[in-house]
Amino acid sequence: MTQVITLKITYAGCENKIWREAQISENSYLSKLGCMVLATFETRAYHLFNIEYNGALFNLPSDDTRIKPEECLFCVKLKDLKLSVGDKLKMIYDFGYEQTFDIEVTDISPMSRGAGRAYPKILHGEGRGILDDVPVEDLLELIKKTDEYGKSDYIIESRFDHEYVWDYRDYKLDTDNCLLKGETERIEYAYSYFEQFLEV
Repeated sequence: MTQVITLKITYAGCENKIWREAQISENSYLSKLGCMVLATFETRAYHLFNIEYNGALFNLPSDDTRIKPEECLFCVKLKDLKLSVGDKLKMIYDFGYEQTFDIEVTDISPMSRGAGRAYPKILHGEGRGILDDVPVEDLLELIKKTDEYGKSDYIIESRFDHEYVWDYRDYKLDTDNCLLKGETERIEYAYSYFEQFLEV
């Protein structure tokens, strides 16, 4: 029977401010897990990322680095890792700033029959997301300023040329879940360009 894996995902350095509790099917590739993280934490998804587990590092192939299928995020499924409750993974996004997500397995349970399309999904969370190209130290300063003064001075320009002040407190679980599967698939499709560089 297919298993559902529950994960506690925290943005390293902002543990009590920006985190998610998520569920995903064990049949998902590691690329889907990574892209779900990028989606729910509202990244622009324009940097490479990798996932580390138990000393093994899984990457995206690229024109600079060709990797074998057993090392590729698009080729390894979560169930291949034989995860147990308490196991921990680490995801690094943007190798320049090394924005790190700590991922812990908190539960593994049987999936209800016919429920596969319900995943991935977010159960709980805090913090709107992260900011691309902003180190965690600077993000913490923005969070501190928001807590102290009620707002930050960091301006975001949306895809629709609308500017707004970034507020880490403005996280909406229902909206996140409404968009999550579509955003995850869109991001995963974009990264799949790199599969052409996979070593075969």
